[in-house]
Amino acid sequence: MAKEAEDQENEEGVEEKGKSSTLKIIIIAILATVLLGGGLVGATFYFVSGMQSAEADSSKKVKSEDGADSEEEGEDEEEDEEEEEPKGPAIYHSMDPKFVVSFRDQRVARFMQFSIEVMARDKAVMDLIDEHSPAIRSNLIMLFDSQDNATMSTREGKQQLLANVVSDINETLKTMTGKDELEVVVESAYFTSFVIQ
Repeated sequence: MAKEAEDQENEEGVEEKGKSSTLKIIIIAILATVLLGGGLVGATFYFVSGMQSAEADSSKKVKSEDGADSEEEGEDEEEDEEEEEPKGPAIYHSMDPKFVVSFRDQRVARFMQFSIEVMARDKAVMDLIDEHSPAIRSNLIMLFDSQDNATMSTREGKQQLLANVVSDINETLKTMTGKDELEVVVESAYFTSFVIQ
């Protein structure tokens, strides 16, 4: 009986050693995986940031044929400085009432009706739009009158019309104010409703 108790104690000791050595192997494997993963992430970050700074340095140093820095470098730096200036918050203005325009070719559709809002970042521009609203609306109606159903049925046609609206409003404001170098202008236009029937 003493021999059986001794054998049982030996088996329990072997099982405990086996469990503890398996646990140690698992812990070591997890630690190795974490360290290897961290090393890979760090190396990737190091190489990517190194490549980005090298690209930035090479783009800033534009050399002319004789080896001297060109004037383009100074212009690029000025453009970067202008882009970094924070813009003001967007201010929207609705061009009410809705526009209704008849199509000349009425085989497919007879008219389109839509609402437009314009965006600028200066309240003074919105005040100018209110002040010169009749002239702006008149010019926009002439612009819309030249549209056809096939063009206005496509996304590209609508985007082009919005771009034309922005340039038309800016030109009208320059003409009406007498300031050809009007710096503050409408940045974009958006359809808030659009129906073709």
